[in-house]
Amino acid sequence: MANTTSRSEQPKRLNDLRSMMAQQGIDAWIVPSSDAHNSEYVASHWEGRAWLSGFTGSAGTVVVTKDKAALWTDGRYFLQAEEKLMGTGIELMKDGQPDVPTMAEWLTCEVKEKGVVGFDGAVLNLNTVRTLENKLAEKSISLKGDQDLLDQIWNNRPSLPAEPVINHDLFYAGKSISDKLTDVREVMTSKKVSDLLITTLDDIAWLFNLRGSDIECNPVFLAYAMVSQDAVTLFTDRSRITSEAMQSLSDSKISLEAYDDIFKHLPALPETTTLLINPASTSYKLASVIPESVKKIEDRLPTTNLKAIKNSTEIERMKDCHRRDGVAMVRFMHWLETNIPTGKLDEVNIDEQLVQFRAEAPEFKGVSFPAIVGYAGHGAIIHYRADKDSAYNVKEKGLLLIDSGGQYPDGTTDITRTFACGELTEEEKRDYTLVMKSHIAMASAKFKAGTIGMQLDAITRQPMWAEGMDYNHGTGHGVGFFLNVHEGPMSVSPKFIDVALEPGMVITNEPGIYRDNKHGVRLENIMLVAEDMENDFGKFYKLIPMTLALFDTRPLLKDLMTNAEIKWLNGYHEMVREELSPELKGHDLEWLKEATKDL
Repeated sequence: MANTTSRSEQPKRLNDLRSMMAQQGIDAWIVPSSDAHNSEYVASHWEGRAWLSGFTGSAGTVVVTKDKAALWTDGRYFLQAEEKLMGTGIELMKDGQPDVPTMAEWLTCEVKEKGVVGFDGAVLNLNTVRTLENKLAEKSISLKGDQDLLDQIWNNRPSLPAEPVINHDLFYAGKSISDKLTDVREVMTSKKVSDLLITTLDDIAWLFNLRGSDIECNPVFLAYAMVSQDAVTLFTDRSRITSEAMQSLSDSKISLEAYDDIFKHLPALPETTTLLINPASTSYKLASVIPESVKKIEDRLPTTNLKAIKNSTEIERMKDCHRRDGVAMVRFMHWLETNIPTGKLDEVNIDEQLVQFRAEAPEFKGVSFPAIVGYAGHGAIIHYRADKDSAYNVKEKGLLLIDSGGQYPDGTTDITRTFACGELTEEEKRDYTLVMKSHIAMASAKFKAGTIGMQLDAITRQPMWAEGMDYNHGTGHGVGFFLNVHEGPMSVSPKFIDVALEPGMVITNEPGIYRDNKHGVRLENIMLVAEDMENDFGKFYKLIPMTLALFDTRPLLKDLMTNAEIKWLNGYHEMVREELSPELKGHDLEWLKEATKDL
């Protein structure tokens, strides 16, 4: 993570930035969370927003003027941001909330007529810049994206990563590079494009059956790629590619160029080129070097759609992955229940112990994101991350929320469970039961082909809405295969995203309830979209749980649950017991059998 040091550093860093802005005649400077590839999680070199503001959440944008500063972030981070920004002179803007201006609206108010708004063009995508241009034109405010002011004030800024790039074996991938390229080119032909620019790191890792570790928790590497009907070029540092991976690229006739050579390649494209780019993930800097003569088609990358639908090999490998991860989770749950009464557990050592259980598997490649371990009020901070200064000790009462995951060559896991640590209030039990009912509502849903995530989101929230309750985050996201834990293009949320759910997609199911300074409840499984039936009314799909780990049934108010909900939960626990029992022994096995008894 970026070196955020103490909170007292933030005012100095803001002042240093303002001095540079004044020298350059810039009235406002934008610092987003992203890198040159529009990644959600970024290498420390690009953690400028965290360095400048002290706020380390994965989503947020800081804007600085000569006398004001503001940070926009979403509902997952409101509580965390409030705490981290206190005393920094940076105002929190709760994105999407009533009466909160957008960044563009705020800039039109704070920047003078014909003023200048600056940003590093490498880290703002084309869509974002266009939105700003349209809004700021109202006051003839111009945009300047040709330099990186942070680079001039950030002492000891981390360099760009260059970790080894390894082969992702066909045993796991299920499809060769050549077969994937054939699929990509078919889409290119249908869209009448001659060339494709790929900037997103998980798409590149997927297409070339390679994996890296340039970004914490994400097995990707810094690269760009260009695909035409008769040539493919991968732009990355060749010195870090292992011999096995290099052989695989050579066998597939992949040309290799230096990472920054993409800025030479694009300007040299012939006038006859029709280039497909995704403006949501192509940086302003990169787009600016594409010749005017090149015809540009803007659309989602074909790799993004193809990657989202797991092939039969990947699905089979994922079953092994989730069984292994489930064994670690059950052993951890048993350990947790046994050790809470000692009074020695806190949020940090609980996280460390969970990593240890996962790491006992030789296939373990690290966590898929920093774990969220939130006891009592910390559980209400949706993306809380404990440290030794903030960690609560766990007592024999209340709820403990743990959201965690692992990376393995045969899959990526993401699981949330909430545990009863002892005596619970009626409110805690009721909230837990409502979240369980919402989880089951999605898990047991049958839906017609063509259904989008927004429709499933409404089904999931219904048990809570009926009680006048809700949660301020999406219900689910796609998950990569030994790739990013958050993967598009599909999403289960209130946002309209025109991507139908299709068999082979894997999505999370993670409703929650959060009460500030009291507790949080979230229950999450990864689920596979699968075919269910076809009749005169069309094709219908269902969701199959991939995650294998029991739910804590102690907080449940059975009287609030329907017979169908109880039947689903008992059936899920039976499946968990059958799948994991052969992998467990002794006290862990006995504990699993007891903990998965029918309600």
